[in-house]
Order: sequence, then C-alpha cells, then structure tokens
Amino acid sequence: MKFRVLFLSILCIAFLSCKSSATLAEIENLKETATSKNFTIISDSANPTALMNTRGLENLLPPGSNLASISLVNIQNNFTIKNDSIFLDMPFYGERRFGGGYGTESGLQFEGIPEKVESSFNPKKNTYEFEYLLNTKTESLRISLTLFANKTSRFTVNSSHRSTITYNGKWEIDLKE
Repeated sequence: MKFRVLFLSILCIAFLSCKSSATLAEIENLKETATSKNFTIISDSANPTALMNTRGLENLLPPGSNLASISLVNIQNNFTIKNDSIFLDMPFYGERRFGGGYGTESGLQFEGIPEKVESSFNPKKNTYEFEYLLNTKTESLRISLTLFANKTSRFTVNSSHRSTITYNGKWEIDLKE
C-alpha cells in the first residue's frame, strides 16, 4: 500500500512538472511571430529515420554526430517563411527511394508558394503548429513544423522519394526586408 501511494505521488509530481513553463510574454511573442509569417529557422541537429545497412557510415558524419542525431552546427541550413513563400535549403541524411539524376541537388530545396498551408495555436502545449505541402520538380514534401515559446523549433519532412527526417533548431524573427 505504501508503495502505491509513493508511486502515485511521484507520478503526479512528474505530470505537474511537465507543464509548460512559458511566460505570457514568450507566448505572445510566439503568436505574433507565427501570425506575421516572417521568421527563419536555423537547425542544429537532424534526426533521420533509422537506416538499414549503415554500418561504417559514422566516419562520414560531421563531428559530434551519430546515426540517430546528426549535428548541423557549422553546416549551411535554412528554413524561412516570408509572407506566403517558403525558402527551404536543408541537408538531407537518409535513404532515397527513387534514384536521382546526375547533377541534381542532394539536399531538400524549395523556393516558392506551398500548395497547402494549415496553422493553429495549441494552448495546452503553448506551441504554434504548421502543416505545409510543397511540390518540387521531382518530389512532394509534407512538412510538419512546431514552434515553441522558448524560441526552439522542430519540423519533420515526409517526402514522396526519401525517408522521413526531423530537424531541431531555433526560430527567430526575420529582420531582413
């Protein structure tokens, strides 16, 4: 009986400590930035879907990386939302399902207006969530983006031609006009 009470107490404390600790000012800044549609995300790590037969590839990854989490520090990457347009230039680590031609880009790239955009504020998590559908010349990309009040971000890219990859980073208001 004592064990159950102790276990339930620890469980309640754990759930209460998981509640978002964002301040009202941080939440208002998040909402203002998301609705302005004028921000840039710089990612510091990429998390590709687990790859098959990748033994020995660890030596090809950037310093501080492993197959589950690849460091993007000092590696050019950019995801910018500017009004109705998206500018995406991200390195890609993962499996390509269909072969690409010679001279084609190996990263994820897009510049233009998405086919579909959905956005909403999640008051329980104090996050702003976006869904984008992008059509490039060679593939379709579905991007699920989450902006957190502490200026961090996470977005997952599902491709019609590649394995899924998630990027973690920081967002900032784009001051360039």
